[in-house]
Amino acid sequence: MSIQDIGPNLRRLMKLKGYTIAKLAKEMEVGTATISNILNGRSEPQSSTLIKFGNALGVSLNEILSDAPKLKSLRFRTNKTLSAREKAERDQMLYKTAQWLKNYHDLEKMLDEKRNDLFENLEMTTPEETAREVRKKLGLLKDQPLYDLPAEIEKAGIKLYLHHFGFKKTFGLSVSDRDLGPAIVINAEKDVSIERRIFTIAHELGHLLMHPGSYDSIESIEEGSDEQEKEADRFAGEFLLPTVALKKEWNEAEGLHWVDRVLKIKKMYRVSYKTVLIRLSQIFPHYDPGTIYRKFSMAYKEKYHHDLKNYYEPESLTSYDLLEDHFAGLVRKAYFSDRISITKAGEILEKSVSEMRKLIVAWRELELDEET
Repeated sequence: MSIQDIGPNLRRLMKLKGYTIAKLAKEMEVGTATISNILNGRSEPQSSTLIKFGNALGVSLNEILSDAPKLKSLRFRTNKTLSAREKAERDQMLYKTAQWLKNYHDLEKMLDEKRNDLFENLEMTTPEETAREVRKKLGLLKDQPLYDLPAEIEKAGIKLYLHHFGFKKTFGLSVSDRDLGPAIVINAEKDVSIERRIFTIAHELGHLLMHPGSYDSIESIEEGSDEQEKEADRFAGEFLLPTVALKKEWNEAEGLHWVDRVLKIKKMYRVSYKTVLIRLSQIFPHYDPGTIYRKFSMAYKEKYHHDLKNYYEPESLTSYDLLEDHFAGLVRKAYFSDRISITKAGEILEKSVSEMRKLIVAWRELELDEET
């Protein structure tokens, strides 16, 4: 920890909690000059002052004192202006991402775990051909659904983080190997559907593979071009719902109402109904992309008496359909091999000591079941 890190950490936490210097000084019962000097690195706070900061901001001392890691190869895109509150949430999210990447790297080094680079020397032409090549590298059949996308991503050597961003104007981001990646970070806010999260993982994977040059800027938020976004969407569509699979399933279900044909494929391939519709319009020329959503919405409401407003996703997946367990598995290995303490395990997984104890009991119960 460096004194230079305390100020940035406190500024980030103050923004997140909505504190001005004056408001925080009043709550801590200290002078505004004292806080200002600490924020600007002109003085080092006493332990009693640090405790007051922690109590006022509702955070641990570790979060105030820890190094302030920064991301240098980030692709993060939002089409909408963020409010001051959302910017604070964004800064906190980026800080948490950097901490997670460092913990991930440290755990792998501690446990001597080697990461794969399954997509090294990947042949890339069009987004669709690239997606088919990626599926081949993963050992997937041409029409096979992706039942466990996090496992496939990890198998390829890409870290995956499901994290609550605190705002919904961005669905995800990706980080190159310059920042201990490659990694994909997904917004796990409750109003972001599982189908949307799955598509975002595939979308960011497309960026990592097809647009490595867009990660070259240092400590910047990459807006990206519209063309790159379209290419990443095309990659994601073919990766999740291959052309050969859609044609096969669509034709085999021809006896069903067309709404049910869409919903059947949606459920089978774990994508949103919109993904199925856009893929249909890409593959079959007679489906007009400009009207297919409206036609589906009207037909769905007529058949099921429910509209598709407010991001409603029919036959929606649940959070149990998208779980990332490799990172927690590394923590488990490190703890049971006595490489980290229960306190450190809780810090990494963002759990209290009591929560960690309960989790360790569950881990031990599983061990006993496996032995018997």
